[in-house]
Amino acid sequence: MCYVCGKSSNKIIHNMNCRYVKMMPDRNKNYYSSLKDAEEAGYVQCKYCAYIQKYIRNEKKELDGYCKPNGLYYMFNSADGSLDVISRTGRWKVIVNGQRHFIWLYHKNIRNSNNDSKTFVQGYHSQNVRKSSLMGYMQYIVEHDNYRTETPLYKNQMTGKGRQAKRDQERHAKKVRRLQSIRYVTDLLNNMSSGAIGY
Repeated sequence: MCYVCGKSSNKIIHNMNCRYVKMMPDRNKNYYSSLKDAEEAGYVQCKYCAYIQKYIRNEKKELDGYCKPNGLYYMFNSADGSLDVISRTGRWKVIVNGQRHFIWLYHKNIRNSNNDSKTFVQGYHSQNVRKSSLMGYMQYIVEHDNYRTETPLYKNQMTGKGRQAKRDQERHAKKVRRLQSIRYVTDLLNNMSSGAIGY
């Protein structure tokens, strides 16, 4: 993995995909093959593209104690500065974005991969949940996985049959309601004809 720094006196090293690297002219870029080499040369990591590592350092003990027993595996992705997480039902990315350094969660199904290029993180879809810590997102991922593995509709969805299963359930529920209505009317007419109920 390469790291990039500008030919200036600020001594800041960036991940390749950092927004500041994209603004640098190519002629002003210097490259380091490892973060260790850059740090030994006196460089510090960019607070924007490496901010997720601050969360990881602050929560590492808690994360390690929670993730392994719950079947989660996480690693820092130096290519895009994200935290990659693998769970039972999918792959996840936690990224830091914006000037306030909010952390955001993105999900990609393992079996039904979403390759929508319009999403902010290609191949992933955003989760409508906001947490202030990595542990909060890890707990959400475990709850998400438990729900999907315990709900028949989502079990089918993981094998590509979710939409059909949902339509089948809706048709069955409609049929049951129709039969109940017919039975009610039939019983009412029978009771009226037998005199059990007056007209």
